[in-house]
Amino acid sequence: MKILPSFLILIFWISSWFPTSLDRGAIFVAVFCIIGLMAAHLSAKPQNKHARPSKTTAALAAALLIIGALLALMTWAEGTSANAAILLFYVLGVAGYLLLVRAILSHKQTSPGYRRTGGLALCLLASWSWASAIGMYSHRGAEKQASHACILVPNPSEYDRKLNSIWEMRLPHIGSRRTSPSGSYVWEYHAILVAQVDRRTELYNWSKKWIRFERLDPARNPYLPTNCP
Repeated sequence: MKILPSFLILIFWISSWFPTSLDRGAIFVAVFCIIGLMAAHLSAKPQNKHARPSKTTAALAAALLIIGALLALMTWAEGTSANAAILLFYVLGVAGYLLLVRAILSHKQTSPGYRRTGGLALCLLASWSWASAIGMYSHRGAEKQASHACILVPNPSEYDRKLNSIWEMRLPHIGSRRTSPSGSYVWEYHAILVAQVDRRTELYNWSKKWIRFERLDPARNPYLPTNCP
C-alpha cells in the first residue's frame, strides 16, 4: 500500500475516536500508531531485501480479535450491548491497524484483497463513528419543527452536560458508564434529546444501533429533564 493512502486512512480512523480532551494515553496511542506506520513503510522499501511479511503482526491481530470477541460477548451477555459494541469498535480498530501494517510489509506477496483488509476495516469503523456523530448532530429521527432543542448526556447521573460540537458526538464517546450493582444493565440513557415542539416537550433517546433518536414517553420517564440547561 502506498504511503499517502495508508496515512490518510490512519488519520481518518484516529479522528473517529480521539477524545476531545488531550488525554495523555490517547496521544501516546495516536503517536505510536503514526510512528509504527512510518517505520513499516521505511522497512518495506524495495531495496530492503530483508523485508518480509510479518507473521507476528498477523498472529497478534488474530489473537486480539479472538480475545476481544470473547470479552465483547461476555459484556453483551451481561446486558450492556452498547458497551460491547464500543469494545468491539476498539478491538476491530487495533486489529485493522495491525493488518494495515502487515499489508505494507507484505509488498506484493499477498493478494490485493487481503492487503486491503486492514485499511477497509479502519475506513468502515471511522465511517460508522462519524455517521453516528452526523446523525446525532442533525437530530436524525426527531421532530424537525422543534423551536428549541438540546442533546444531554449524564454526568455522571444527572443530565446536565450539553453537547454542542459534532466532535463530542462520535460513536465511542456517547455512552453512559453507570451500571447496576450487578453490572448487568446501564442505569441511564446514553444520550437524550429534549425538544420544544408547539409548546410541549418531546423526549428522545439516542439509539446507537439504528443511529437515530427514538421518541420516549415522558410519563414513563419522569426523572428526565424537560428543559435545556
